[in-house]
Amino acid sequence: MRYAVRGLATLRVTPFVIVAIMVLFSLPAAGVIWITAVDLPEGFGRTAGTTVLNLLSGTVAPVMFMKAVAAAHEDRRLGLWRHLDDGTRWLPRYIWTNLHTTVIFWVPVGILTLGFISFQRTAFAESFLGAAVSVLWIVVIGGTGAYVHSRTLLAPFMAVHGNVPGSLAALESWRVSGRQFGPVFATFVITAGPIAVPLAAVFMGFYLTLTGPALEVFTATLAAQVWIAIKLIRPPLVAATYALYTDVWPGELARRAQQGHPATPTLVRWLIDVSWWPPRVAAAMFRRPVSGPL
Repeated sequence: MRYAVRGLATLRVTPFVIVAIMVLFSLPAAGVIWITAVDLPEGFGRTAGTTVLNLLSGTVAPVMFMKAVAAAHEDRRLGLWRHLDDGTRWLPRYIWTNLHTTVIFWVPVGILTLGFISFQRTAFAESFLGAAVSVLWIVVIGGTGAYVHSRTLLAPFMAVHGNVPGSLAALESWRVSGRQFGPVFATFVITAGPIAVPLAAVFMGFYLTLTGPALEVFTATLAAQVWIAIKLIRPPLVAATYALYTDVWPGELARRAQQGHPATPTLVRWLIDVSWWPPRVAAAMFRRPVSGPL
C-alpha cells in the first residue's frame, strides 16, 4: 500500500503532463475506432493504418509514462516535449525488454488458454459440473497471468531507469520479484485492480447488451478500446512500481555487493550479444555512436 500512496504523491507533481500523455497516446486508438465506425473501405491501407495506430497507442506510451514519473519522483517539473524526446531514445530498449516479458507471459498463459478452449469443446463442459470446472479454469488462467506479470513487472524499469540490457532486465526482474514477491504482487494488484476490474465489467456489460451493427463495431474495435482503458491504469501503476523499483533494486545491488553476483545464463548472454547488432547498424547508418546493447 505504501508504494501506491507514494505513487499517487508523485503523480500530483506534474498532473497535467501525465494527463497530456494519456490523451496524446489515446488518440491513435481513437483513430482506429473512428476508422472502423465509419466503415472505411477494406484493404491493405485500412489494415496497415489500424495496426500502426494500435502499435503507437500500446507500445510507445509506457516508456513516456515511465520517464514522466521518474522526473516527477525527483521533483523535476519537465515539459511534455522533454519526456517525449527522452522516452523515444529509450524506446528500442523498452520494446526489446517487452518482447522478453511478453514471451514469458504468454507461454504459460497461452498453453492454459488453449487447454481451456479444448475443454470447452467437450460434452462434459456443457454439464453443471463442467461449468464449475470452467470457472476453475478461468481462475487458474487469471491467477497465472497475475503471478507471471508480477514477476516481470520490474523488467522495464530496470532496463530504462537502471540501464540494464533488456534480456538481463527480464531475468533480474524474475530474480528480484521472487525474493520480494509480496510487495511486488501487492503493488500490482492494489494499483491496477481498482481500475481494471470496473473497466472489465463495463466492457462485459457492453458486450452482453449490444446487438447488431453496434456489437460488430464494439468487437472490431475492442483492442483499441482496451489500449485507451490501459491509459487509465498506467499512471498509478507506473508511479507505484517506480517507487517500488527505487527501493528493491538498489537494495538488491547492495546485497550482491556483499554476497556476490549470480551467474548470467548462457542464453541471456547470447541474447545480449545479439541485441548489440541493431545499435551497430544504426551507428553505421547515422554515422554517429549509438548506445547499446538493447
